[in-house]
Amino acid sequence: MYLKYFWYTPYFHNTYNTDIIVSKTISTLSQINIFPVKSIAGVSQSSAYVEKQGLQCDRRFMVTDPNGKMITARTHPQMVKISAIIEPDGLILCYPGLIDLHLTFNELEMKQTEAKVWNDSFSAYSTNQEANQWFSSILSTDAQLLYTGEQSNRIREKIQTNVSFADGYPLLVISEASLAELNKRSSSHHTMSQFRTNLVISGDDAFIEDSWKRIRIGEVEFEIVKPCQRCILTTVNPRTAQYHPDKEPLKTFSTFRADESGNVYFGQNLIAKNEGTIKLGDKIEVLESKEKEFYLDSSSEALEEKAITHTSKKPDTPEEITISLNGHLFTGNTEQPLLMQVEEAGLSINNSCRAGLCGACRVTLESGEVEQEDSPALNQKLKEAGMILACCSVPKTDVEIVD
Repeated sequence: MYLKYFWYTPYFHNTYNTDIIVSKTISTLSQINIFPVKSIAGVSQSSAYVEKQGLQCDRRFMVTDPNGKMITARTHPQMVKISAIIEPDGLILCYPGLIDLHLTFNELEMKQTEAKVWNDSFSAYSTNQEANQWFSSILSTDAQLLYTGEQSNRIREKIQTNVSFADGYPLLVISEASLAELNKRSSSHHTMSQFRTNLVISGDDAFIEDSWKRIRIGEVEFEIVKPCQRCILTTVNPRTAQYHPDKEPLKTFSTFRADESGNVYFGQNLIAKNEGTIKLGDKIEVLESKEKEFYLDSSSEALEEKAITHTSKKPDTPEEITISLNGHLFTGNTEQPLLMQVEEAGLSINNSCRAGLCGACRVTLESGEVEQEDSPALNQKLKEAGMILACCSVPKTDVEIVD
């Protein structure tokens, strides 16, 4: 089957451009990044074609388990070391120590199969067994590589448009000044590649993107729809694929970019109102502004002690224990977080940030003891009700939990 699909292939390279001249008075587009496969390293471009479903080539492939459930670098951080080379008829994927994987569009199987991104279930298409085996060898688990097709079948009613394999929205924008403000506050240095944004904006006004409602870049008008909630993936070093030992930058975000529930935000999600070309250096024309979201800004010692990176002493030698989830028994240990152990046992608990911020993985501890990190998503009232966070609690004894 010949697949009629044309990548828009302007000049690109596999490292982010750090030589852009930043205007002191006008915000301009200083980076365009695409991620051909969800969770792999980004590819920087000098121009791009914008479709309603996102930048052309962006997140059109996704790795899943055999049942179509997404696999991302949240749980398999080694994925960020996979790089892509874009060719007119497909992709070349590279990973240290492995032979490159060549994907050609007209050689894809294109068998319709179910895919799932968070709570969205929709139809996608198979690629081939070679790709499945390549990713399985990297992840050390059974995996398959899926393709959206020329037009994604995933329709998000909330924004009335189809979306690729992106988490929830087609595009993300962050300003350079916002990153600079984070680095002023954080004990660690952070790079834009940690935040996997499509569009980067020059300028000196931190979080200027929070004040935009509608903008125009090049030929395209965009609507800003929602601040981007951040997760554990931002703590993964893009070069080493290692989690930051202190969960930075989430620790710093929790002191000045958190809502009342403890969720942290950085960058703005946006949708394209029309299709067209954008290129580096394009001026950001603000068509409509909005009031910025309010976040309590405090770096007091008291709040920092409550940060999600509280470190507790772990047992020197992990012990074998029994874990019960909704009556399902399996053998666990006293070293790994509950969420990780549940997933390794083939079971599941609802989750999102995996960093103790959002509260999505709250479960009830019916019996046993756990070592629970301090978290803004778990207040005293919830603790008294027996709630714990599966993503950042480690069992100390046999435990029984229900969700």
